[in-house]
Amino acid sequence: MSQIYSKTAKGQEEIKTRAGGLSQRMRQVLIFIDGKRSRDDLYGMLKGEDLDEQLAALAAQGLIEATGGAAPKPAATPAPAAPAAAPAAAAPKPAPAKAPEAPKATSEELERKRREEEEQAELLMARSFMGKMS
Repeated sequence: MSQIYSKTAKGQEEIKTRAGGLSQRMRQVLIFIDGKRSRDDLYGMLKGEDLDEQLAALAAQGLIEATGGAAPKPAATPAPAAPAAAPAAAAPKPAPAKAPEAPKATSEELERKRREEEEQAELLMARSFMGKMS
């Protein structure tokens, strides 16, 4: 099971502004980090023996953070069962609370969609760049 990394707020800002002066290779690694791909996935995509060094350097600069390994995904499956039981016990209260929560979920979904679209655009740029290097 290999480590999964995600961009920090500082890392997302670096993608937008390029203010940190990352090398082309470091920026490429940062672009491919999405919080879903494992270290092994990244290694397969980015080819290079320096990947662990690049990941360590990005983490040291606060641009990425380890968010877990491949194993925690199954552990997340039991977690939804517990919240399902909690609303049943507190059925009277969630009804008023859900009305304000609905707009938050919508804005969170929009933000998540925006980030996914941005990551897809970055991925396309990286692929285009890698194609030009070949």
